[in-house]
Amino acid sequence: MSDTNALYEPLIERDLAAIPAAAGAFAAEHSVDDLWIAVTRFAVLAYAPSQHAKRAVMACRAAHDLRDELGDRWLDMIIECARYASQSRQPWSEPPILELPHLDPAQPHDLAELHAAIDANDRFRAERWLAARLDDAHEDLRALAKGDAVLMLDTAIALEELLGEKGRYALLRMVIVELVTETEDVDEPLEALIDRAIAERGSIDSVRNVFVARAAPHPSPLPAVAGRGDWLTSVERVAGEEQSPLPGRGERARVRGGSRDELTPYPLARDYAQTLIAHSIAHTLPARQQEFLAAVHHHLEHGESFAEWSFA
Repeated sequence: MSDTNALYEPLIERDLAAIPAAAGAFAAEHSVDDLWIAVTRFAVLAYAPSQHAKRAVMACRAAHDLRDELGDRWLDMIIECARYASQSRQPWSEPPILELPHLDPAQPHDLAELHAAIDANDRFRAERWLAARLDDAHEDLRALAKGDAVLMLDTAIALEELLGEKGRYALLRMVIVELVTETEDVDEPLEALIDRAIAERGSIDSVRNVFVARAAPHPSPLPAVAGRGDWLTSVERVAGEEQSPLPGRGERARVRGGSRDELTPYPLARDYAQTLIAHSIAHTLPARQQEFLAAVHHHLEHGESFAEWSFA
């Protein structure tokens, strides 16, 4: 059994107690960076149109953004991401999407076609549109994205340079799924949404609205990483191939001070990973950053737990 299979087996089986040891062994054999890549791959392939599953992918991105701030806790946070991705994988979920759908040369692939697919609630038609427009889909997707589709587009753009061409289809397919799913849009100013999230002590809906409003105009892609572009062609290549370090260490400006709440690894399903995600984006907010984080921590400590929701 390869190292990758040994890591993925407890994730597939939802053996949450076995995940820390499997993840630790993989990191010891390779690196913590490689563990993050493997866990993120799993979260993308396990994606389903559920709140927990989409947040598991977002959590992986946030954990990468916070790796310097987490320091020695980064490994433990990756393990929590792995546990969350494992929990959120629906037993009825589709097999991993590794290949693009068949393309009919006669099918239109302009913005009107995507509009029509969404209006008809035809996900497969929209996925065929995506396959035909894979190299230049971003702007059309951005033009139509709202609500959670905005969050998944921002996440996909941030990760796609790392995951390569086949990874791009799997990532942008998440956006397509959200586009054909009813979702609540956000049309209030970001500052007002931050005020509400603070007033509501970090409630799930109010913080989600901050995430959406903040993500809409400012996607932030990760730098490209050489040699990682074809992982979906063969996930086994993570074990044994020579890897280069992930980029960007020390480049991220962070919010320090103000809030006494320190980010520590925790069961991410409890709050749909919103505390982790909030720490990763707080430095981009225009106002009340520390108060926003304090409100999110208040909800984590005192609010309703969602750890059992949507898990079969």
